[in-house]
Formats: sequence, C-alpha cells, structure tokens
Amino acid sequence: MAIWITGDTHIPHDIKKLTSNEFPEGKKMSKNDYVIICGDFGLIWNHTEDGEEKYWKKWLNEKPWTTLFIDGNHENAYRLNKLPKKEMFGSNVGVVSNSIFHLKRGEIYTIQNKKFFCFGGAKSIDTMDRIEGVSWWREELPSYTEKEYGLTNLEKHNNKVNYIVSHTLPLNLRNEIQNVTYLGDKWYDDTCKYLQHIYENIEFEKGFCGHWHVDQELKKYTVLYSDVIQIC
Repeated sequence: MAIWITGDTHIPHDIKKLTSNEFPEGKKMSKNDYVIICGDFGLIWNHTEDGEEKYWKKWLNEKPWTTLFIDGNHENAYRLNKLPKKEMFGSNVGVVSNSIFHLKRGEIYTIQNKKFFCFGGAKSIDTMDRIEGVSWWREELPSYTEKEYGLTNLEKHNNKVNYIVSHTLPLNLRNEIQNVTYLGDKWYDDTCKYLQHIYENIEFEKGFCGHWHVDQELKKYTVLYSDVIQIC
C-alpha cells in the first residue's frame, strides 16, 4: 500500500501529470493505494455534471488507485458541500464516486496508520474575471466555524499528527516562494495566518500544499505542482 501526493490538477488543465506516461508508478497501484490532490482539483466545477465532468470522472475511476482531494480556491464550493457523505478513514468524506473522495476542512483522517490533518481553501487572485455563483464562490475562504472545528479536532488528537495537507502555506513561509514577485492578492489571505498558528502549535512531521504553482521544499513544508511524490 502506498500514498502519493501532488499539487493542483485544475482538471483538465494540469491532469497530465497523472497520465501513465508522466506517472508510470500508477500502473503498479491498486484501489488500496491513494493519490492526494492538494486543492484546485477542478473536477466539480459547473452548476451540474456535464459531459466533460463525466469524462474525467470516468478517467480517474479507471485509474488503479483511489483519488483523494482537498478543496482549493478554484472549486465549486456549493456542489462540494452538497456531496453525499460517508465515514472513511475515521471521519466524514464527500463522495464524488466510488474511488474519488473529498477530504474536508478541519478533519483528521487516519490513512494507512498515518494521521492527516486536512484544511483546504485559499483566496483567489482572479475574482475580477470570475462570476460569483458561476465561476467563483465565497466559500473558498474557510469560515470561523471551520477553523475552530479544526483546532478542536487537533486537541482531541493531543495536537499531534503525522501530516498536514493544505492548499496554501503558513504565513511565514510565503516569503520564500520562488515566484514571490507576482503573488498579488495571494499575500492577503487569512487562511495563511490560521495555518501559521497550526504550524507553530501542532507537532507534525511534514506539511504539503499546492496553490503556488511551483515545486519547492520550504522547511517542514513541500509545495507541489508538477511533482507527484510518495509520502508513505
């Protein structure tokens, strides 16, 4: 059994990294193995399921592994929140299909005996080019309730997990991102402040995120975009 993780897929734009040519390791995997997407999954986008969504859902379902994803800022938050739920890995997940599942904000999942604290969401920098309720949703930013829920769950686990999976970075790590010159409104994101609190007060081995469209190691965090790496 194995767990792999990568950054944004923005289906269909950045899904190529999970093709057989780009990710040959996937051929040896089974449904008991997992690929985690660090937000901006992009499959659930339009108001209702259309032909393109059906195509990519089928494409992912036919992959040997099980796909898990947290939400980013380029998601249809309304539809994600309406997904049917089931208990999986010790907490609730959103069910997209029988092998695609949404890992929810503030939940702690035990996957292959490792504890994952998951916290999606981030601020978009392109809201001026998007339409609320059509291509942008206010729920991209975590609510106070979601943040408190995450802290409460961490306390139940003695503030100790193996991994943190988020879409964006803790506040103090942003200065080290390689493409810092064009971050724009990504700089003003309260989600980063929350994750900084987690970073400073929670015992964990490693954090992973997407969002920044680079592949870079930053202290205890790995920022992912094109890379697909094995973590367990």
